[in-house]
Amino acid sequence: MTHIKLWYVYTNILVPTDGSDLAERGLEHGMELAREHGAHLHILFVVDESVYGSTPALSSYEAFLDKMADDAEDLAEDFIEEATEQGIDSTMSVLRGVPHEEILNYTQENNIDAIVMGKRGAAGVGYPHIGSVTDRVIREAEVPVIPV
Repeated sequence: MTHIKLWYVYTNILVPTDGSDLAERGLEHGMELAREHGAHLHILFVVDESVYGSTPALSSYEAFLDKMADDAEDLAEDFIEEATEQGIDSTMSVLRGVPHEEILNYTQENNIDAIVMGKRGAAGVGYPHIGSVTDRVIREAEVPVIPV
């Protein structure tokens, strides 16, 4: 195996995920990159209020968003456990909002120096192009974005 000398060392890598198989590829690549660089891995799940809205009309609606956030936390905990088993220092966050905005805000607030994400999320199954969230993050991020 040939080892390549790294010309840049990442210290904080963000992997946004929606739990889809396509997004999980980003997580696998992000874990490998974090291991190679000895970086801290940040796993972020955003409950998309742009799809579901942010002003609940019914109490059951707020319960629905809470359930989505709980499911996201369960999924993220599985990812954290996997990262820990591989010796990767990691944290998870579950936020509510517009995905690309939350990803970009999280990046700035947490000194992220690379973002690794799936080309498409759950809504992109069957489409050959980069998804809208990934596209916005690539265009607006001030750090390298690696679409997988």
